[in-house]
Amino acid sequence: MRQAVRHLVASAAVLLGFAAPLMAQQGGTVHLPNAEDSDEIIVEALRLPRRALPTQVRWSYVRATHNRIQYERAREFAKCARETGSAWLRKVVDGEPNSAQATFAQGWIVLKNRVCYPGFPSQSAAPDVADFGRSSLDRAALLEEVFKTHAPDAALTIADTHDPEVRERFRNREIPRNRLRIGGDREALVLTSCLVREQPELATRLIRSAPGSALGQGLTQAMLVEGRACLGENRKIVIDPTNFRAYVLDAFYRWVVAARNVASLIPAA
Repeated sequence: MRQAVRHLVASAAVLLGFAAPLMAQQGGTVHLPNAEDSDEIIVEALRLPRRALPTQVRWSYVRATHNRIQYERAREFAKCARETGSAWLRKVVDGEPNSAQATFAQGWIVLKNRVCYPGFPSQSAAPDVADFGRSSLDRAALLEEVFKTHAPDAALTIADTHDPEVRERFRNREIPRNRLRIGGDREALVLTSCLVREQPELATRLIRSAPGSALGQGLTQAMLVEGRACLGENRKIVIDPTNFRAYVLDAFYRWVVAARNVASLIPAA
């Protein structure tokens, strides 16, 4: 797990904010948020000084701005793409990540909706569909639209993710399904899958929060501190909120389909 967090630091691939349990500060105690606290308290937690936290969390500024802009563009594209046929969307969100079929399906959706895709390159030659199907942020934006359109009530509780049958179903599905994930991509999903399992209520609120919002940062902080067992012995991390959200969306979706015991949240055509 330490290697997983090192990847997130090195490539700015995941993670964002953080908080912790009770701790001393200026002679008193500070209550950091958990799943039972309100969103207002979670946002207030952002005001805690970094030195007061048991794990030092810093924002990655190397790719953070670029990824935030790219994700905003991806969300505009995904709004147009939500009318895409369910069969194609299923191949993207329920297929094997990084497989030729899933990559082609995502590229096809991009090309079909290219008038809504900001910055789509103009070219005379026939495009390679697969080249437009590799963006993890585009995929995350499509997932957001799937939740809004087909499962706005999607939620997880600790009873769901700690149910032995659900956990067994999750493992049996996700181990073979993610066989093509390698390196940091696989490690990041393992980490966020653990965080969603340990803090499902916070994960639910995070995916319902607005991307890039202060609330989203506070929820991420709370999710990390309350699920710090997933971080191993790491006490210093550098994180990117946009990619963190993308991986949490993916892990959350997989836990929801396992909890509901369905193949997909997208209705068949």
